[in-house]
Amino acid sequence: MQVFTKMTRMKERIIYIRGLGVIGWPLAGLLLSLKNLLPDLKITIEPYKISTENIYHIEHLSRLGAILVETEENRVSRWTQFPLVVSEFQIRKSCEIVLDCSPSGVAEKRITEYTKENYPNCKAFIAQGSEHKFGKQLLFPDNTSIIENTQDRYFHISTCNTHTLSAILRIFNSIPVKISNVDFVIIRRDADMAKNDPHVTGPLFQFPEGIHGTHHARLLNELYATVNRSYAVTSSAMTVNSPYMHITRFRLELENEISREEILKSINNDPLLSLTSQISSNIIFSSGRERGEFGRIYSHAVFVAPSLEVNGNIVRGIAATPGDSNVLISTIYSTLKILGHERINDVMLDLYKKVLKNI
Repeated sequence: MQVFTKMTRMKERIIYIRGLGVIGWPLAGLLLSLKNLLPDLKITIEPYKISTENIYHIEHLSRLGAILVETEENRVSRWTQFPLVVSEFQIRKSCEIVLDCSPSGVAEKRITEYTKENYPNCKAFIAQGSEHKFGKQLLFPDNTSIIENTQDRYFHISTCNTHTLSAILRIFNSIPVKISNVDFVIIRRDADMAKNDPHVTGPLFQFPEGIHGTHHARLLNELYATVNRSYAVTSSAMTVNSPYMHITRFRLELENEISREEILKSINNDPLLSLTSQISSNIIFSSGRERGEFGRIYSHAVFVAPSLEVNGNIVRGIAATPGDSNVLISTIYSTLKILGHERINDVMLDLYKKVLKNI
């Protein structure tokens, strides 16, 4: 085992990923798969703890070139499988971006830790999911323009469901029509199959928290408020005992009539949206495991074509949310944009190729 005492060359830029769960693990893998385009980036990963249950996943990332960060909790250097190890103290002093992929609530508790004194070279701290105290939401391409010319250093990537809801709205960006009202019903899958959590035994209902319904509508408008946009959105939600995918049933009322063909064309033209003729979420999910890089689907939403109904100015349909993997491209774009990386366009074109457009 080689324990790093100095972080290689000065030109190398350090990305510090904290947490290797359902988001952190594929995020690290996806960044490592881009090393031909991003040879100057060093990907460092901090597992909370190492056990016989996760060591082979972590070892896989190590073989791809990830550098393990040792903390008092994980004691990485005790494991002989990892050739490259760096101390937590050292990585704090040298990293340029922190990507906190810890479980919900952890990043918010670390805000007081994420200071210029502790991280003197860090340009931004980016959390994942429902970390609403952790700065503004980021979702590519809808509002990442707010990164430019900003002094903000704290951001969080929108949740997987927010990515899908915004994808449904984005269909109409390229069509000259105005949205009057939107209603979403989010049917949430229970714990991700990668988590060791008990499953619910039957449907659980999520009750309204305000005039717009569940938090999903509120989060969507919080996202668009960053770019001075708003929508008349309502939402409701329930959780079912499935480990596969969230499902969103949508209903949009438009000011003008539209054709089904226009919607399908718009979905096809968006590099981050997918179409399927499947009517079973487990088949859609399985396609990612079989054909997706690191077994994931990276599109923001998978639209179920047979469900799409257009009746004059009313549009109804169903879209599946690809687990927590649909947030990863937003995370990588935001990271490279904050770094001002010169290869950002090349990277995005490469990431688009990893999206399964047809499932």
